[in-house]
Amino acid sequence: MDRWSVLVVENDDDIRATLIEGLRDAGLSVEGADAAGAAIDGWRGDVIVTDTFASPYCTEPVVAYLNELRSRFAAGLVVLTGHNGAAADAAQLPADAVVMKPFDLGDLIGVIATVARDKRDRDVRSHERSLAS
Repeated sequence: MDRWSVLVVENDDDIRATLIEGLRDAGLSVEGADAAGAAIDGWRGDVIVTDTFASPYCTEPVVAYLNELRSRFAAGLVVLTGHNGAAADAAQLPADAVVMKPFDLGDLIGVIATVARDKRDRDVRSHERSLAS
């Protein structure tokens, strides 16, 4: 497995610590934060894993928050959620993947790897296009 760089943005300290430990044990490079604040402004990596913490699920504040993460870090975005409407709303979210809670850590790692590979492939194609122009 590639050593993807992951940022876990989770407000619950216990959940964040558990995710970080599990992802590190799987060989990923992981940092954590409790919000998308200045403390992580310098992070440059492959995938952000974040929870949604608003109800109802697909609200303007959630979409704005996810758009901010995507624009600030230019990384793939995986959203974790336990909200029942997530499957129906997933296509409306600015996320590369939505993972329903509860989830298996191995499945999450697979999703992270897929999102990271897709991001890398998009970056390579973009770079090749810029060289060709």
